Amino acid sequence: MDGAKRTVTLEPMLGEGQPRMALRFPYDTELIAVAKALGARWSQGRKTWHLPAGPEHVARAFEAYRGKAWVDYTAMKGNTAKPAEAPQPPQPARPAAPQEYLLKLERLRYSPNTIRAYTQLLSAFMAFHPGRELDSLNEEDIHAFMDHLVARKLSASHQNQAVNAIKFHFEKVLGKPRIVHRIDRPRKADRLPNVMSEEEVKKILDAPMNSKHKAMLMLIYSAGLRSGEVLALRPQDLERDRKLLRVNGAKGNKDRMTLLSEKALEAVDAYLEEWKPKRLLFEGQDGGAYSAQSLRQVFLAALKKSGNKRQLTLHSLRHSFATHLLERGTDIRYIQELLGHASTRTTEIYTHVTPRTLGRITSPLDTL
Repeated sequence: MDGAKRTVTLEPMLGEGQPRMALRFPYDTELIAVAKALGARWSQGRKTWHLPAGPEHVARAFEAYRGKAWVDYTAMKGNTAKPAEAPQPPQPARPAAPQEYLLKLERLRYSPNTIRAYTQLLSAFMAFHPGRELDSLNEEDIHAFMDHLVARKLSASHQNQAVNAIKFHFEKVLGKPRIVHRIDRPRKADRLPNVMSEEEVKKILDAPMNSKHKAMLMLIYSAGLRSGEVLALRPQDLERDRKLLRVNGAKGNKDRMTLLSEKALEAVDAYLEEWKPKRLLFEGQDGGAYSAQSLRQVFLAALKKSGNKRQLTLHSLRHSFATHLLERGTDIRYIQELLGHASTRTTEIYTHVTPRTLGRITSPLDTL
């Protein structure tokens, strides 16, 4: 593959004892081999390779990836000196998705996240077939692109979303017959969610942190929120009298009501008194939306301070919310509504991880 089509992004890695620099790139065996040769370490929790931060390490990474990938060290400016190397080759622009594709997505009220993902995936499909008109591509071309995604070892959900993005163009925009339904879809792995015990959650929420970080983590666990949902909250979404929290434009562009915990509300009020946000409930330093990456770092820092060494993610708080409700006897249909799942089939995964259900079954060994 042409090195100019691959990108290695260097950026500060927050929450470490010593300054570290993350090396982020899509799965690629050659780029991984270079990272190992540089002495980079793999972080399972953050899913990235990393090196010590410093101008010499930026320069070494730049030199090692020369001709193999385009190195983006923009995020390291101000953290380290720019390496005195030759100018980087320009990164070729991907072809833009057709304007009518974007307009159709907007007319059908797809969420901003879905629109962004679909347009990027359709653009990648077009870039995979350079010099060819999008509307002339056929099933064989789609299969070739899917094989490319498989070779890159991208997730089954990524592959399925790519099929959906391409399918939308041919069927919804061009109005062609349903040819794309014959495209092979990968089987989605049945993975159990990572769930914490109530004691583990308590230790994380009790970890030393500022009032904003505590309020965000407490709301996520107490209401079963996704990270994007908590970051989109406004002060008026707290329905204090009814003890309910309004979630607007969630996944699938759906609104829902969920729980507003007394303890979480106390944490939010303490934060509001100190920080006084103007528009969103949780704002960044510039007054805009708080970054999802920063929120993930907040969770990982609290996890580390709590002494928990498990490989957990911010989403584990949402999984734990659902499981703990189920363990306390809450009807699964109510949990489905609180989580915003379209079907109880999605919510039923939590029945596989709760001791309350497993505890009713006796091992055959105990009856021998």
